[in-house]
Amino acid sequence: MTEETMTYDEALRRLEDLVAQLERGGKNLDETLAMFEEGTALLKRCQAELGEVEGRLAEMRLDEAEALVKDDD
Repeated sequence: MTEETMTYDEALRRLEDLVAQLERGGKNLDETLAMFEEGTALLKRCQAELGEVEGRLAEMRLDEAEALVKDDD
């Protein structure tokens, strides 16, 4: 499964797995760097997806507030 096809939950689980592996240590420098790079990419992806969801929620709240104001008129 590639990063592009992962769901948010799958990406988060993979990121948690990478962090656990890095904390355990025992990897050579090249493996550690590759895991760090993958983790960084996954973190950026998860943050971007959360930002999109937050934006959608804000729009929904705004739409709801506008509807309430119109109902009061």
